[in-house]
Amino acid sequence: MSKFGVIGSNALIGIALALSAGPALSQQASQQSPQQATPGAPGAGLMQQVQQKQAEIQQLNQQLAQIQQATIEANPGLADQRDELLANVDEKMVEAGHDPDASRERIGELQEQLQGGELSTDESQSVTQEIRQEQTQLQQAQRQAMQDEAIQTEIQSLNEGLVEAMREQNPQTEQLIAQLQTAQQEYQALMQRAMQQQGAMQQQGPGGD
Repeated sequence: MSKFGVIGSNALIGIALALSAGPALSQQASQQSPQQATPGAPGAGLMQQVQQKQAEIQQLNQQLAQIQQATIEANPGLADQRDELLANVDEKMVEAGHDPDASRERIGELQEQLQGGELSTDESQSVTQEIRQEQTQLQQAQRQAMQDEAIQTEIQSLNEGLVEAMREQNPQTEQLIAQLQTAQQEYQALMQRAMQQQGAMQQQGPGGD
């Protein structure tokens, strides 16, 4: 697991640096999703829209992540700037009493266990839960470290340079970023509607009028 990917999943470095979230983003989205409705049940249509919007966001993320990766590979200076930022974030995390390297190593070990295919269903669920807990703790420590004023200045500088370089690397960047912003707003609105609908159904109960 890269340090860059974990930080990116929090979307705290701006749109461009939020694009390498990958699996972490999809796991986070699945945790936020309301209970899925069965086909034909009340709310099933709305939940289908939520899932479709999730898929759209993931596809846009993947497209932008490819542009971002190509941009960084073509601009060694940006890669150096990114690595320096990540090292400084780690340093702030250590100062606060968190061991980011140990956390990443543990997450990697757990993911290898899942991919090994030797775990029972219960064991897989337990390992998955532990991965999420480790990721949450790591992300919380990162968020705290990134509140530092000097780190914020580095983030802004890198983000501006990276977005500009991505635009030069691929003219579609601007359009994809706009589409991602719109899709994220629509997803949040759909999630709010779904949660409200689910809450109303729970208040009614099985025998509600």
